[in-house]
Amino acid sequence: MIQVTIRQHPTSPKHQVATVQSRGRIYAVTYAEPFPTEEAVRELWHTARKAFRPYDETTGRYVA
Repeated sequence: MIQVTIRQHPTSPKHQVATVQSRGRIYAVTYAEPFPTEEAVRELWHTARKAFRPYDETTGRYVA
């Protein structure tokens, strides 16, 4: 089971970050308009998981 969260990008008012928590790890993908729904994020996770990158929620940055 995954947990999806969509929030405002920490440095850009024109973007949103969709995070997925799976097995205790956080992965994210950044969206511009049109902003995604939770259902769209779940579908992307299942069909194109490589679009997501490891993400550190405490700093709001992708992990290298």
